[in-house]
Amino acid sequence: MQTPGGRGMRINRTFSIPIELVQELKKKHNQSETVTRALRKYLDNQGDSSIETASTRQLMAALLARNDIDDTMKALLLQILTK
Repeated sequence: MQTPGGRGMRINRTFSIPIELVQELKKKHNQSETVTRALRKYLDNQGDSSIETASTRQLMAALLARNDIDDTMKALLLQILTK
């Protein structure tokens, strides 16, 4: 069901979030809309895998940041990424 303006029905909910997020959210003009957009983006991307959408360079950089790869792999990744 839509209300005037096409924004749909709204309901107040209470959630626990970190104080740091609360402080950042206080800086926003329309806090409810900010939270709504963030949740919509999160829920819309549930089927997307960040591995599937990441570029090859992003994947290599992520591997380089891991602690469980050997020195040979690190050297190879660094060589490729610094080209």
